[in-house]
Amino acid sequence: MDSVTPPLSLSTTRAVLRAIGLLVLTLILFLPVLLLWALTLERLRAKLVRIYYNAARRISGVRVKVVGQVSPLRPLMLVANHSSYLDIFVLGSILPISFTPKLEIRSWPVIGFFCVLADCVFIERRPADMQRAQAEMSARLSNGKVLALFPEGTTGDGYHIMPFKSGFLNLVEAHDLPLQSVSIAYTHIGKVPLSPANREQVAWVGEASFVTHFARLLKFPYVEVIAEFYAVERISNHEDRKALAKTCEITITEGLHKTLEANGVVG
Repeated sequence: MDSVTPPLSLSTTRAVLRAIGLLVLTLILFLPVLLLWALTLERLRAKLVRIYYNAARRISGVRVKVVGQVSPLRPLMLVANHSSYLDIFVLGSILPISFTPKLEIRSWPVIGFFCVLADCVFIERRPADMQRAQAEMSARLSNGKVLALFPEGTTGDGYHIMPFKSGFLNLVEAHDLPLQSVSIAYTHIGKVPLSPANREQVAWVGEASFVTHFARLLKFPYVEVIAEFYAVERISNHEDRKALAKTCEITITEGLHKTLEANGVVG
């Protein structure tokens, strides 16, 4: 007999208070981050952006448990599964990091400029744009930064992992970079484990409106997520970047499913 998914607890008052909190947080930190960005005070800017991610995550009701250790090696490339804009808050609150959003986000009102202040590299998987994107990513890595890639190329449902694309892993070859995989497992909304019936309340997939999706998410009491960091990989231990990408895909898929199933999340 199929199990029945319990109803989710929703509160409009909670969502409004959280939205006000996020607005106030953004207003407080925007000018300092903008000033540090303009003065190219990179270390302070990165520290303040991480504070923003951490505070925004907490205000949004996202509870993170970290398993494993973030590699101390720099520069470093992180690869992770991707199911939600919350992934940015989750990883960005754990360590200073440069993300790689889609180029179209650069033109989004407000959010696009915030991404610039957060030192993002906008990417588009067209051959004509690859050279520009790789040059910007190389510049970040040359400065000893951590660069995050979501090699599925889009968001998934949080349970099923799509094949990893290996295109940008040529930077790992070019810089002999350490590469660390991390799985991001959303397990609960409040006390309710995620399931096929409620998974898309957290995963941002398809044509769902960002504003509508985020406004609903703010109504939940909290969302639990487990971020697990795995052993560092080296390109020299693999035949090529495609083999490295496949290893990362297997590591993340197996780790993700192990975590989800241990927390009562079904596929």
